[in-house]
Amino acid sequence: MFGMVFRQKIGSSGLQLVSERNEINLMWDEQHYAPETQETFQINTMWLPLVFFIGTVFATSGNGPKKPICEVIQVDSANNSDMLLPLAIITDMDSKSKDTNNWYSTIRYGALAFSHNRTSSFIHWLGGINITSNMNFKQRSMEMSDLKIFRNRLLSVDDKLGLVYWLRNGTAVPWVIASTGDGSTATPFKGEWMTIRNDNLYLGSSGHEVVTATGEYINDDEMYIKVISPTGAMSTEDWTARFVKLRRAVGIHFPGFMIHEAVHWSDIHKKWFFLPRYASKLPFDATNVYETGSNMLLSTSDCFCDTKVVHIGKQEQTRGFSAFQFIPGTKDEIIVALKTSEVPADPAKPFENHIFSTWITIFKIDGTVILEDQALDDGVKYEGIEFANVFQCL
Repeated sequence: MFGMVFRQKIGSSGLQLVSERNEINLMWDEQHYAPETQETFQINTMWLPLVFFIGTVFATSGNGPKKPICEVIQVDSANNSDMLLPLAIITDMDSKSKDTNNWYSTIRYGALAFSHNRTSSFIHWLGGINITSNMNFKQRSMEMSDLKIFRNRLLSVDDKLGLVYWLRNGTAVPWVIASTGDGSTATPFKGEWMTIRNDNLYLGSSGHEVVTATGEYINDDEMYIKVISPTGAMSTEDWTARFVKLRRAVGIHFPGFMIHEAVHWSDIHKKWFFLPRYASKLPFDATNVYETGSNMLLSTSDCFCDTKVVHIGKQEQTRGFSAFQFIPGTKDEIIVALKTSEVPADPAKPFENHIFSTWITIFKIDGTVILEDQALDDGVKYEGIEFANVFQCL
């Protein structure tokens, strides 16, 4: 366990921790502070729960600050000191997302600590917040598949309703609704991933053909993506040829499949990065798809003609990637990712009572693993991750 030096900034609005060299805000935004006292002190991250508790008490006492801005976490890539970054993940519990009166998804929040030489890291979880809604499609809702800050809003996407939500004040506020394929049908878009490029939000689906439970072709609807402007205007792009090129790069041809839930564009590398959830050269079979988990990282330029493939750690057949983010301040060279599994409790009943599991891992884009798979809550499936300060964004 390594320690970090912080300035303690106490003013009329609350307490803020700022890394001595990185200016990483873990509490309220600096602009809301009155004249303050400063002192330098050494802490170990084992004290984080107490520090966050004290910060919350200060931040909510008195009249309190104005609502801070939900900002993308930025770190100078030239820094060479320890980092402490606020992190949030969100659940997709499928049909288990319903309680008595509403549907809900849970945001779990904490901090990711990174050593100055970027060779060791750990994550300390601090708490959780339930986001609720009563909107549903065929009694399904709040099955959140990703988490992204876009234009000072913390967004998530429900893969059953095709809704992009603005998460605020403990509720999910509908912002954009998308329908599947080219947008000409009433079927909700199965949104699985979000990334930002050219100041637009790219919303993608699973990137493979819609098939029956035994692999027979139906259509290409889940190979379309949506491009959403800052004002919510939406256009549709057919990415069928791109997804086909991507899987061909690893020798997969239909009826084989590659299913995507974790995709990002890197402005630094000018490339797309994909961490497939499932991949197989055999036809899709819903009874055993959970055994086709992937450990591949694919990267490609816009032409999708120069795909590079890197294998991340040991392949675990029931684990596949469900979300990732580049870690701020690492020049998009280091990734934190979620892996999930959905294993039937009884193999003889593959469509009933799945057991959920989630792991978090950190690795370089060259395949070097920094943090091996770390198990999260038993029975919980997380499918979205973002570097977000929940005290600012929610």
